[in-house]
Amino acid sequence: MGRFLTFLAAILGLCGCDLGPPNEPAAPTVIGASVLALDAVSVINTRKTIDDHIVSFVTGQDCSTIRASKGDHYCIDEPVPVPMVQRTSYCYKTLAKVTCYDRPMTGDAAQFFGMRVDEVPSTIR
Repeated sequence: MGRFLTFLAAILGLCGCDLGPPNEPAAPTVIGASVLALDAVSVINTRKTIDDHIVSFVTGQDCSTIRASKGDHYCIDEPVPVPMVQRTSYCYKTLAKVTCYDRPMTGDAAQFFGMRVDEVPSTIR
């Protein structure tokens, strides 16, 4: 988080810089710095630039400048989503800990601690 704030402060500090003549408005520089800041936020959060998001949307693939800069392909096919199922665990208090089972235990109602529902990958292909 500290590096992000330092980077953001540096970008915001550069927003006032203008390399053009002193009598012209600095709007292009402010707009350029704003786009650069948005691009930086996008890279930090999604590991893709704004242009990468646009190219990914148009091509239907996963495109990333960061991945390409490391020597990999710029665009790859989207990964196939893994089907998920819900699994319920029934947990009971034991002497020193809580143990969970995939079925409720009969006759142990006094030791019942609670239920837990998890999303797990389906093993059925």
